[in-house]
Amino acid sequence: MDVKTLVSLGLNTTQAKVYILLIKSGSMTPPALASKMDITRTNAYAVLDQLVDLGLATKKDESKKVIYRVENPIALERLAKDARKNALEHEKKVQIAMPTLLNYFHTFSDQPGIRFFQGVEGIEEIYNDTLRTARDVYVVRSPHDQDLMTVDFYNSYKEKRAKKGIKTYMLNTSTDNAVWNQKNDERYNIDRTTIQKSDYKSHVEISSYGDKTSIISFGEEAIGMIIESPQVAKAMKELFLLAKRGAQ
Repeated sequence: MDVKTLVSLGLNTTQAKVYILLIKSGSMTPPALASKMDITRTNAYAVLDQLVDLGLATKKDESKKVIYRVENPIALERLAKDARKNALEHEKKVQIAMPTLLNYFHTFSDQPGIRFFQGVEGIEEIYNDTLRTARDVYVVRSPHDQDLMTVDFYNSYKEKRAKKGIKTYMLNTSTDNAVWNQKNDERYNIDRTTIQKSDYKSHVEISSYGDKTSIISFGEEAIGMIIESPQVAKAMKELFLLAKRGAQ
């Protein structure tokens, strides 16, 4: 085991060097460590206590001496798992903060931003972004969305969307009255305009919400994007309303 490997697992360089010394010696006092590594006793105590906190060492008083003993390296596996968990939590916090950060970005910059997504999880993230943004949605629905996404997913998504008070304006080709009816539309806060099946056969769904526009392809490629641009979003809403008036 070398220092580089331990650093990749989450230790800093000093912690890694001390841990290797502990493995080789089995136990060590802070004065001995200070002498061995040419550091102050204060720093020796500090780094040894850090290893204790990480579960890589134990601390005991023996014969009026403080002795640190190395723990089984299996503790490194827990350390790696904790690091992965923290990374996932950090990613989640970034995703939650992203709408606000992007709004600030667009406030002080004319540059649009584009994010790309792929696969079912990526498309789910686009829908989740509409929930985080919490603005009315204008959507031209693809008749092929359920070729890829499940009914359970859409039911859950519509429930969450309605609870957030998001109004959904939709152009929809479906004529399945068991699903698309006034009662359900009122429940999910949907303003639906039904169009003929021949009017829109595409595998692509286009939505506008807030200052964003999303494009989702439910074809074999299963891809999507979110365009962060007030100008593009405004144009898409205007096109949606134009198409709605034409359908009516």
